[in-house]
Amino acid sequence: MFAVESNRRISIQKGKWEQVQALEVPEDGLEVWLKDFGKVKPFRMWLKYQQRHYIVHLPTNNPNALLNKDFINIHDHHWQIEQYHRAIKQVCHIEHFQVRNEQPIRNHIVAAICSFVHLNKMQAAKMICNIDKHQCDLYKDVVASFIEILSKGKSCLNPSFQASVNA
Repeated sequence: MFAVESNRRISIQKGKWEQVQALEVPEDGLEVWLKDFGKVKPFRMWLKYQQRHYIVHLPTNNPNALLNKDFINIHDHHWQIEQYHRAIKQVCHIEHFQVRNEQPIRNHIVAAICSFVHLNKMQAAKMICNIDKHQCDLYKDVVASFIEILSKGKSCLNPSFQASVNA
């Protein structure tokens, strides 16, 4: 399964191409041809107030083998994979390592995956409600404690305002 743009051209009859947005697609999909690929089944879904178009490859010659409920199941699995990739990149920072050697890079990747697993365990145990919110709150606490430690004994650096004098 993969998403396609609404102007992607498909064909009900081989040789007569139409944009996927202009095609009348029933709920259980419709067997069509995708140029330079073969037989596929398009589906539509409303997400965030806009219509999205998906194409599912038909591994069998039976177009009725894949119904709307099967597409919903495939889409849910697809969305979980997308959520995993987003979290592992944006929350666990798997791509942000400051080393160049192979072993430290491997260590960083393993640590990022372990942190993702730990965050999901915490979410499943209802210790946190949302991974993103937890990261934001954690970041604020770390920055606040750093500023508090750094500013001890340095009150001279705090801004002091004096009343203006008209001369």
